[in-house]
Amino acid sequence: MEAKAAYEKAARLLNQWYTMIKRHEALQAVSLRYEIQNLLSKMDKNRDLELYFQLLDYRCKLMMEQFAESAELFRKIKRQKETVKSADDIIQYYFFFFSGMYEFYEKNYLEAISCYKKAETKLHKLTDEIEKAEFYYKIATAYYQIDDHFRSLNYSEKALSLFSKHKEYIDKTIGCEMILGSVQFELFRIKQAEEHYGRALDQAVSLQNRRIIGLIYHNMGLNYAKCSMPLLAEEQFRKSLSIGVHEQSVFGINTLFELSHLMYKYGSPEEARRLCKEGFTRSAEQGEDEYAAKFRLIFALYDAGHPLDIEFSLEYMSDKRLWPHVAELTKDIADYYMKSGDHEKSALYLEKSQHAKNQIYKMKEELI
Repeated sequence: MEAKAAYEKAARLLNQWYTMIKRHEALQAVSLRYEIQNLLSKMDKNRDLELYFQLLDYRCKLMMEQFAESAELFRKIKRQKETVKSADDIIQYYFFFFSGMYEFYEKNYLEAISCYKKAETKLHKLTDEIEKAEFYYKIATAYYQIDDHFRSLNYSEKALSLFSKHKEYIDKTIGCEMILGSVQFELFRIKQAEEHYGRALDQAVSLQNRRIIGLIYHNMGLNYAKCSMPLLAEEQFRKSLSIGVHEQSVFGINTLFELSHLMYKYGSPEEARRLCKEGFTRSAEQGEDEYAAKFRLIFALYDAGHPLDIEFSLEYMSDKRLWPHVAELTKDIADYYMKSGDHEKSALYLEKSQHAKNQIYKMKEELI
């Protein structure tokens, strides 16, 4: 009876811990982690509980933006294949769901979606609609990354309909509004997009959540840049970098790249160079290989970098199957050479851009 009571207490605390993680209640989550760890150390070994703890510990480290530690932990979890196979459906769901998150943060978006689809086969086992909303939100984000806008729209609308019923998940409601806004920008429905982002910003301001406000400004800048609205894009990027918690985060590196790229394209080379060097240094220090490659590319194209860095950077992104980024950057390279009168190189990079777009279509076909 004592063993059963301890098991039930541990399971209850693990569920409580996950709720804290989903709500970004960092201090409470870290405190409860130690309590659970202490309880498990005094119990008879239970594979399911230990695996569940490791999965949630991975999710907790992601919340705390401890990306290197979370990746190392998940690699250990993936080696426990037999334990996963014999686990119950709920724990298998979390394994596939968190596998999707792991692949997403590794920039392996196609693999992330494949994992999410495996998790989706067990989604009916979940009774909590917030759990389902969390799933819809994550897969919507992954589909957005490969330019599958209509699937992204479908899943984000499902997530929003569930999250919006619960005031304690307003941050997730904001996230859904941002995805929907970004998809509308991609479809050049500017008014609808700005309405989604307007609601997101109003809610973030009401929460006084500077981290989310910074992300909203960043995403707005990114979307205006894609729509060839550089002045509005620059304004939003500068707003996001003025928020310390955003500027110092991994996402701040992204903003530095986008603003640097914008400044190079539209004739402010000195500021662009300063931002580029700062961003490259930070991305190298933090192991952000994708952004290190992107900074090297724009420095080589617009400034004093080695021309081979363009090809090395494109090769890295192609190997990671970051085809939407390859398509966009090669189009920019083609435009640059066209303006400088090198029509042969311009044609070469237009061809590379079309190849990347073809790969995007193939990725979507693989997921049908």
